[in-house]
Amino acid sequence: MISWNDHAKYRISPPVPSELRHDDIVRHTTVLLDQFSDRLSTRTLGHSVEGRSITLITLGQGTKTVLAWSQMHGNEPTHTAAMLDLTSFLLSDPSEPTAAKILAECQLQLVLMLNPDGAQRWTRRNAQDIDINRDALHLQTPEGRILHNVVKELQPDFALNLHNHRPHTTVGATQQPASFSLLVPPIDASETDTQGVLQAKRLAGRLVQALQSHSPAPLSRYDADFMPRCFGEWVQQQGAATITIEAGGWSTVVAEPLVQLHFYGLVACLESIANEDFVDVDPAIYEHLPRTGEHDLFDQLIRGVTIVNGLGQQPFRSDLGLNFRQTVPATGEGHIVDLGDLHVTTGKSVTDGANLVCLPGRFAWNGDVTPSSLPDRATAEQLLARGVTTLIGQVDLAEYDVAALEAVAQSYDLAINLGFVAKLSKPTSDYLERLVAALSHGVLAVLSDGLLSEAKLYLSMLDYPIV
Repeated sequence: MISWNDHAKYRISPPVPSELRHDDIVRHTTVLLDQFSDRLSTRTLGHSVEGRSITLITLGQGTKTVLAWSQMHGNEPTHTAAMLDLTSFLLSDPSEPTAAKILAECQLQLVLMLNPDGAQRWTRRNAQDIDINRDALHLQTPEGRILHNVVKELQPDFALNLHNHRPHTTVGATQQPASFSLLVPPIDASETDTQGVLQAKRLAGRLVQALQSHSPAPLSRYDADFMPRCFGEWVQQQGAATITIEAGGWSTVVAEPLVQLHFYGLVACLESIANEDFVDVDPAIYEHLPRTGEHDLFDQLIRGVTIVNGLGQQPFRSDLGLNFRQTVPATGEGHIVDLGDLHVTTGKSVTDGANLVCLPGRFAWNGDVTPSSLPDRATAEQLLARGVTTLIGQVDLAEYDVAALEAVAQSYDLAINLGFVAKLSKPTSDYLERLVAALSHGVLAVLSDGLLSEAKLYLSMLDYPIV
């Protein structure tokens, strides 16, 4: 087996896996094919809803067929990065004993990024807004049909269903973030142990043995029961010894340490298949893994802070659990997602709030802020530092630009709330149309100064605020 630190020698994936897109996979695959055309082949299996190619990479000359697919959920990129690095290792250093054994005994069939449309949007679902991993029975997604067809064609001996679970998942009651979770999908609700299921459990147990000294948290068993509409179960039912591997979350978006862990896990898994040293492993090693936990981990936990909620109630003490929004690039935007007694869990970062007070966010008015003149990031951060969480600007109906307000709604990404009130600096022949357009784009209220009586009547009928 290669050493733990060898990953750095073979890495071709980006430092931030969440930045991977379909174009990156095409580029990396093209480079590998140009360099190693004698040992690597590719073919297009089909296309996504929006026409992006989905490619099968084949390498190795062995008789044991291993099919692996990643990123069927578009915002789960760790294994796409790890498989890029795996191909780099196997192709660039084929005489290394582990690589040589894998290539001699296995034929690897790799699908990197099964859901390129979801990856482009950084969302779980495909462009139809369907979860591909819930489409194994009805096959209404082109991506699901592609996976179904390639399984039927190849009839793999082993299958690796590669995912990321939620970044706040913990291991059992340990309050530690789950970094490597395994699931042997059952073939039925009774969890019948077929030969393929037992093989998968033994292989999972071998992975536990190989990785337990490298994982920062205990390895875990992904907490899921029989799900007949999912591809892991369906592939297991086809006779392939199938393992679902879930990468965890040390952070919300940037998960670089996980790539090393899961690269090492993939190599260990393939080496075990090649050597067949998993066949005597006790399935109980997998079965007795702690399940992923009941209580989620928070990105930030503040313990024992005094809460003044602005509702006229007495101040009280509470823990606050905050999570940061998963975006690419990361914005650091956080939200309070729970409060109360949160001692059953913890956070990736924990703050003693004994001397802190949590107050309602302040509102600030700035008449110079318009849809065409927005605050920059530095200004937003200065406002936040002063406790301002909502900034209100204005829209002049006489000069109102629908496109500008639409653009704000679609692209504004500063970590502060932004709203507008409308005003009418001078009458126009189409001011009512302009008013309706402003209301439809979410203005908060209309200023009374200069407002014509007809507009006031219209707003009163809608019960819309005039200030």
